[in-house]
Amino acid sequence: MDSSSEEMQKRYKNVFSTPEGKIVLGDILTKGHYGVTLDPENAVQISEYNFALVIATNAGVFDPLYRGLGLIKE
Repeated sequence: MDSSSEEMQKRYKNVFSTPEGKIVLGDILTKGHYGVTLDPENAVQISEYNFALVIATNAGVFDPLYRGLGLIKE
């Protein structure tokens, strides 16, 4: 199994671009406290948030933002 960063990111995008994948990604982000105020004293909550962001980033959620900032090109 090729686990290079680029290949793995393609796999994330393939999985989370499907209708069911989008539902699962939304659930991951919800359980990862995305979009809510975090308690800076709650290390578990911060860890869950950070992990959800890693998954979302690999799934390409932030690609439009990164393109707009000129950080990635197609």
